Amino acid sequence: MKRITDFLAGVGIATLGLIGGTMAALALDATATTWLNVREGPGTSFGVADTLYPDETVTIEECEAGGWCRITHAGPDGWVNSSYLEPVPAPGSAPSEPNCRFELTLGPGGPSLSIVCDSGGGGGGGGGGLPPAAGDRACFYDGPNFTGDSFCRNVGIYLSLPAIANDRITSVELHGAAKVRLCENTNMGPYCRDVTSSEARLGAYLNNKVSSLRVYTGSLPAMKQACFFENAAYGGDHFCMRPGRINVLPPTANDSITSIAVFGGAQATLCVDTSLSGYCRTVATNVPVLGPFLNDKASSVFVE
Repeated sequence: MKRITDFLAGVGIATLGLIGGTMAALALDATATTWLNVREGPGTSFGVADTLYPDETVTIEECEAGGWCRITHAGPDGWVNSSYLEPVPAPGSAPSEPNCRFELTLGPGGPSLSIVCDSGGGGGGGGGGLPPAAGDRACFYDGPNFTGDSFCRNVGIYLSLPAIANDRITSVELHGAAKVRLCENTNMGPYCRDVTSSEARLGAYLNNKVSSLRVYTGSLPAMKQACFFENAAYGGDHFCMRPGRINVLPPTANDSITSIAVFGGAQATLCVDTSLSGYCRTVATNVPVLGPFLNDKASSVFVE
C-alpha cells in the first residue's frame, strides 16, 4: 500500500507538439493537475496573479511555443505552464480501448484533444507476458531480477495501470533505446523517477508503488519535485509535489513534516504559518531532520 497522502492528486503529463510562434486560439477546457501558479505573462519571470488548485477547470485561450498557455477561469486570468494541464474530454467520449488515452496537442489551429492508442500487450502469468513487437519497449515484472508476472509497453504515456499491475512493479527491463519514467501516482503524479537502464530491483520509493508510467526515447526535461516526510531520515507517511504552493496544509500533513527530499534542482520553502507567513526556511538539498523552529510545525509550503 502506498504511503503517499491522497490530498495531492497526481500530476498529469500532456504531450505537446509545439510549433514556433503564438498559436491561434481555439478554446479548450482543461484541468490543473497540481497547485499551479497563474502568471501575468508566459514565463516564470512574470509575477504570480493567482494559483490554481488541483482539478480546477480552466479554458485555454492560446498557447506559445515555449509551452505556456493563456487561460481564463473563475479568478484572475493569466498564463500557466501547459505541462501541468490535462484536457477535459467531452461527455461520452472516453476511449474504449485499454491502451488508448486522451492527449492535449498544440497545433497551428490552437489546442485540441485527440485519442492516441498504443499497441502494447497485456500482462501474463509465470513471467511470460505478452510483449509488443520487438523494438523500443519496456517490460515490467512483479518479482526481482525480471521474474514473475509481467507486461510490456511501447513508447507512450500510460496515465494509469490496470488493477493487476498497479502497485506491483519490482523490476524493469529495457529494450532498444527505450527509457521509462515511473510515477507513484496516477496521471504521472509525483514521486517520479527516470529509469535509463534495466533495474533488477526498484528502490524503496517505487518498489510495488508505481501507478503510471511513460516509455520514451531520447531525454525528458528534469522533473522538479519535493517530498515531505513525517519522520526523520525520510521515513513514515509522506506527500510529494511539483512546483507550486499550498497555503494551508490539510490536517493529515499540518504540523507533521520532519524531513525533506528534493529532486531535479527543486527548492522548497516551509513556513510555520499559513499562506507562507511567519518563520520560513528555504532548502535546496535533502534535509534528514528539520531544526527546532520547523520540525512538526510547518503549515504551508512552496516548491519552485
